[in-house]
This record gives sequence, C-alpha cells and structure tokens, in this order.
Amino acid sequence: MASWQRPSSSQAGRRTDHRRALAALLPCLALLAAGCGRADDRVPTDAPTAQPANAAGATLDAGDALCMPASAGSLRARLQGAIEAEIDWGEGTEQCLGGVRPQGDGVRLLYKGEAPGAGRLLVVLGIAPLRPGESARNVPVNLTVVREGAGEFFATRGQDKCALDTVNQVALEGEPRRYRLEGRGYCTQPARAVGGDGAVLLSRFDVVAIVPEAP
Repeated sequence: MASWQRPSSSQAGRRTDHRRALAALLPCLALLAAGCGRADDRVPTDAPTAQPANAAGATLDAGDALCMPASAGSLRARLQGAIEAEIDWGEGTEQCLGGVRPQGDGVRLLYKGEAPGAGRLLVVLGIAPLRPGESARNVPVNLTVVREGAGEFFATRGQDKCALDTVNQVALEGEPRRYRLEGRGYCTQPARAVGGDGAVLLSRFDVVAIVPEAP
C-alpha cells in the first residue's frame, strides 16, 4: 500500500488558490453570461440562483433543490416566444410546496416539469401582497421561467406585467397552518431573458398549490 505523503507547498498553494477562485465565482453564478456586478442583469429575488456546472459542463438542476414535495398542485399555462409550449402539469406530475417569498411580503409558487418541445422547465410565481390563507382579486405577480440544463432565465423583473384575477385560499383539513391556493391569471408583457436575448409570454395561467404559513 502506498504511504501517505504530505502535499508539497506548491500543491497546497494551488489548492488554496482554487478554493479562493471558486468562492469568488459563486456570487456571480446568479448572473447569466451578463457579467458580474451589472445591476440591470441581476436575477430577481423570486428566482433560484444559477447552479454550478458539473464535470461534463451541464447545469445542475435548480428545481430539485427548491421543490419540496406537496400533496397536490397543478399549473396550466400557454408559453409563447423563445419557449413555445402548452403546459398541463397536474395529476402525475411532481408537485412543489409553495411558501412565503424570500422578502416576506407575499407567496411564492414553484412548478417544474417537462414541456413538450421545450424540455425541462421551472416556473416561479411571486405573488404580492398576499399572505398564506388570504384570498384576493387583482394581485400583482412576478414571473420567472428557467429552462433547466441550459442555464436560461426569463423574468418579468417587476410586478406590473402579470396578475392574478382571483386567488382563493382554503385551510386544509387535517393539515394545520397549510392552505390550498387556487388562482387564475394572465400577463400583459413577457418575461425577458436575463443576460441574453429573447422573451417568453405567459398569456394566461391557472394554478393550484399547497402553501404553508411561515415557520
């Protein structure tokens, strides 16, 4: 059996430099090919940050880390533009648990699945102002669409382009502090590429999700 040898000072130095370079790079992974530090190209708060690439260069699945399993849910929507697809993610599709937005000012819904002709997508809807358990009308929505494996983000970057006509939440029997959310909405303007070209319009969408109160 080969004996263990202490790394040389030059090898240790290279490893330290590599770790420092990686640490410096991680904050920039949320900016997709637009260059670090450009505020106008930052990914919206509702969106997942871009994931580091594996050894083969493929982007890791951002949705897996964000999608906590839920007992029910669905997304039905029409995407037009850079992504052309009719989404019907209901029974038989893995559902994600909703939650409070990172800013604490609303609800965030997550959906992921395969879209015919478009590959694997992650759709994030930030709904505010709205709290778990509330029902309302004409609620602004921030939209982010991610084409997983390709590192493509599309975002409305604001809550003036999409809205929910109606959103209703009902307490779940036997599941304290959890609500079934149902809503119907639309977008008047598209989600535009972050750090790239193209846009995606979600002209109409229907959502069902399970949303817990903040811990």
